[in-house]
Amino acid sequence: MRHLTLIAAASLASAVCACDEKPQGEAPSRFAGVTKPAAGASATAFCEKTWDEGKGPRVALPALRQLETEKQSPAERSWRWVNVWATWCAPCVEEMGLLGKWREALAREGLPVAFELLSIDEPDAELALRALLKKKLPGPVKWVRATDDVAPWFEAIGVSRDAAIPIHALFSPDGRLRCVRVGALHAQDYGAVRALIRSTAGAAR
Repeated sequence: MRHLTLIAAASLASAVCACDEKPQGEAPSRFAGVTKPAAGASATAFCEKTWDEGKGPRVALPALRQLETEKQSPAERSWRWVNVWATWCAPCVEEMGLLGKWREALAREGLPVAFELLSIDEPDAELALRALLKKKLPGPVKWVRATDDVAPWFEAIGVSRDAAIPIHALFSPDGRLRCVRVGALHAQDYGAVRALIRSTAGAAR
């Protein structure tokens, strides 16, 4: 019986550690990169929190560090997608390609979305960040100036102060928050995202 208990404990430990994979070094314990099951085709299944059109808060980004990155000029009346990530978060890095495909697909349908990649990396991660900047990313990288500013910003967008990343915050063209998702994305989630963006009054149909 004691042998079985030890096996069960080891299995649990392996499951907890599986979502903490990162390119290098130890990930900060309070921000474990998480995966999440694919959502259905509805926004309520995709988002942890949703707000009706015109009801969500307007939330500015936290103070940022200086980081030269490609600028993206958002189209008029476009949605804004803030992706909270870090270089040590494997699920965050892996889904960058998917975000790029979604941006292109939505644009082809007349549903432009401006992506902003909000890094919560520590100050010593500049080399890792600059290495990623050489790759094709779905939007400009913005780097939080102080990690102490992250928890209050999480609270402002309606999630726990110690929430895990990746986190996706979608703002409608009026600048108000409409949807927050905690967890990695899946190809099957595209339908829910598309439906949410098309639901906005004045969006191209």
